[in-house]
Amino acid sequence: MDIPFTGTFIHGDYQFNVILTITIYLFFSVCFFYIISNIFKALKEESIFNKKAIFNLQIFTVLNLIIGPILYVLIHFPIMNKTDFRDIHNLILHLIFGVVALFISTIVKKGYQLQNENDLTI
Repeated sequence: MDIPFTGTFIHGDYQFNVILTITIYLFFSVCFFYIISNIFKALKEESIFNKKAIFNLQIFTVLNLIIGPILYVLIHFPIMNKTDFRDIHNLILHLIFGVVALFISTIVKKGYQLQNENDLTI
């Protein structure tokens, strides 16, 4: 890329593994934030304990506890050929998100069951 009025030129290092890693991470991030927005939309409804909230929380749990670690391993070892764990904090953060989402989804599911039982007795 030529920078005007400076006479300098920037060369990019376009390697396939870097572009693939960025693409995978972007796709994962889009899914992550889309599910979070769906969770907030479901929790904004009149009744917090609903099927949509439970479903989205379970998808968020799977995304963080299963897909996140799989992508971490795939990106770091076969694609980028790394041998160290210098950025393992991202993996730990997704595992924490997954455990918290699992806990919250269990609470919302129990609340949904109690709400249905309460509605049936009235």
